[in-house]
Amino acid sequence: MGKSSEIEETEYEKELAKVYGEEWQLYEEKIVPFENIVIKDAKEANDKAVYDDIAENTNLGYKKSFTEAKNNTLSSMQANGVNPNSGKFKQTLSDISNNEASVTSDATARSQVAGQERYIGQMSNVMAMGQGQSQEATATLSDIAQSSQRKAFNDASISQQQSDNLLGAAGAIAGAAGSYYTSQPASSSGSASVDDIYTSLNGGG
Repeated sequence: MGKSSEIEETEYEKELAKVYGEEWQLYEEKIVPFENIVIKDAKEANDKAVYDDIAENTNLGYKKSFTEAKNNTLSSMQANGVNPNSGKFKQTLSDISNNEASVTSDATARSQVAGQERYIGQMSNVMAMGQGQSQEATATLSDIAQSSQRKAFNDASISQQQSDNLLGAAGAIAGAAGSYYTSQPASSSGSASVDDIYTSLNGGG
């Protein structure tokens, strides 16, 4: 009979196989459950309901902030004697509403992109975990909501400030016009030009 062509494992190879077997068992018992949790969270993060919630929270945040901005602007106009039935009154509120619609749409899109980046980050962590690499911190839904709230407050504040500045400028011009007409001789006829009013406003001669 000829010799067998099989090569017997050495003691080192047997010991190495044993170590690998133990490591694999440890991986399946300890690591795989965590991987499954991360994978489950990542899949849930990419669900349509999540993106709908992000959009809804963003819209509510902007609605709240801009409602406060409108109320502040209303109070300011009333304090300055602006007639609620005037075109200026209605146009100012219309401008704020138009600005709200524009920035809310943009912020909603940005928030949903942040949600997608969160999903991508979680899937990257799944791969990293499988390769024994460290995981990177990913944004939570709370992080995204807080960022959206901060931007809503900032956008609403800017919109209100712009309205206040326009009202202030209009009030200054109206005051200058009144001062100009009051200072004219009673026999003066005709109407003042815008240049005349601005000259009066700036104290020019």
